[in-house]
Amino acid sequence: MTITVKVSQLRLSPLNVRKVEPKGVEQMATSILAHGVVQSLTVYEEGGKYLVFAGGRRFRGLDLLRKRKAIPATFPVPVTIRDKAEAVELSLIENEQREDMHPADRVRAFVSLRDEGGLGAEDIAARFTYSAGYVAQLLRLGSLAPEILDAFAADQIGMDAAKALTICDDHAAQIATYERCGNNANAIRRALTAEKIGTDSAAFRFVGEEAYEAAGGTVTADLFGKHGYADHPEILDELVWGKLDAIKAELKAEGWHVVEVADEAPYDIYSRPSIRPTTREATEHEAEQLAALDARIEELEQDGDSDELASLFDQREELADSFHAFTDEQKAIGGVCVYLGYDGELQTRHWRAKIGEVKAEPVESGPYPASMIERLTGIRTLALQQAVAAQPDLALDILLDTLTAQIIHGQQSYTMAADIKPSRAFIQVEDELVNNSSLDRVEPQLVERFDDIPATDRFATIRAMEQADKMQLLAGLVAITLNGTIFNHGGISARQHSAEEYAQAAGLDLRTVWTPTQPFFDRLKKSSLLTILGDECGAEAAANCAKMKKGELALAVNERLPASWLPEPARSFAPASKQTDDEGAMSEVA
Repeated sequence: MTITVKVSQLRLSPLNVRKVEPKGVEQMATSILAHGVVQSLTVYEEGGKYLVFAGGRRFRGLDLLRKRKAIPATFPVPVTIRDKAEAVELSLIENEQREDMHPADRVRAFVSLRDEGGLGAEDIAARFTYSAGYVAQLLRLGSLAPEILDAFAADQIGMDAAKALTICDDHAAQIATYERCGNNANAIRRALTAEKIGTDSAAFRFVGEEAYEAAGGTVTADLFGKHGYADHPEILDELVWGKLDAIKAELKAEGWHVVEVADEAPYDIYSRPSIRPTTREATEHEAEQLAALDARIEELEQDGDSDELASLFDQREELADSFHAFTDEQKAIGGVCVYLGYDGELQTRHWRAKIGEVKAEPVESGPYPASMIERLTGIRTLALQQAVAAQPDLALDILLDTLTAQIIHGQQSYTMAADIKPSRAFIQVEDELVNNSSLDRVEPQLVERFDDIPATDRFATIRAMEQADKMQLLAGLVAITLNGTIFNHGGISARQHSAEEYAQAAGLDLRTVWTPTQPFFDRLKKSSLLTILGDECGAEAAANCAKMKKGELALAVNERLPASWLPEPARSFAPASKQTDDEGAMSEVA
């Protein structure tokens, strides 16, 4: 029904899906003043007023003219009265056909159609000719906190950042993350997935979604990305190591001298001297099987590819592979390592291990994952380099010790803390872990100080240098070869013991140059943080904080630990009471 009402009787309906102010209101007002209201507004009646749910720009133009007293309050406006139940859908249709809506308005409209109209994503998609996937994504954006949606509508946060925030359904966490990370989608995604593991990770692929969910794990879907996130890394970790430990037991039962399993490739896996299985002759029966398979394959190849032909090739390959195997003698002196590849598939490497050699001591990780032990011992290595670079006399002693060990005692260079061949020791420590400390990397300083030594007349220049400068150059060059890092999935061997000897001789006190800052605690799992808090502040303190969010807990642990506290792996390269004379044996990873 179309009637005429006074402009003063009109109000903008809260059901109008367009919340973001449209452009062109001034032009609309000018047009109305010149030509009148050409097209009626669509309204529903409520409490004696007529609420506009389609025609919002025309209403705003009329309201602007009324406020300017360009038209009276009695100005007649044609309106079409419809049922209130139709308001959201009709408003959405009209706005879709006119000026592009802000995505935030479309999100709110779709959510209203779902929650109040009872429409599913498929229904909404069919009515408005969108794909169901697109509608599902917008409905997911509807899970954002109202404050976030307001910021999105005001263009204070972009679409990518809004999408990233949907990883979490907790409104308080969304707001806290937005306040901390702003309009940075990558930072938001990192913050919200700090305690989650991607379903594209090697660990998740290895375990499989079915087994993970059967064990009680849940997955947060990411409608805006290719993969989701496993919400319970502790369940995933237990499943991974349960499978790996079973594999380790099987390999030990086969008689291998050294057996390792790992959730990623050990750092030195490709430097180990490999061994290959021996090949035996086929038995009479096996030879007959091969001949029969070859004959049938040749017959079928005349007709082209087929399922039977593919199956025969698989059977032949399986039979041929059975002729290659490691002997008991090889296993008795060999090592085998099974680890997860990047795609979650198991990788196996075999190598020749020396009988009687002392293996590197596996590191007790406690609350620290292998990757963090590598970072912490790397930080201690940077401090050792810095200390040795300042003590030329000690550098000379280290140089003599290293060369004597290799030349006189026949020790391999890779077992020494000072890997003097020479080669630079690459220390993998992110800048955020050492910022705000007095740790300085030695090599850039060394280059800056001695960059005036020319390449062409280097020997003559060095000969003419003052003795003090020569000693300082020596100290720096020796220092940057030092490396006591316990690599990811590595163990404590002669390298770490000699590094600790050098650290003691240098009078190294890591606390004077580095203490852990917030980025360190942010990188630890919640379970690790609770373990550290319990060890340092008591079980009651850990229990009181057990229900905290991981980010809040990381802040709390940092605040409660003593200023002089150091993580256990950063306190020493190796226990002072233990000594070993191994020749660089590979670590055994449990």
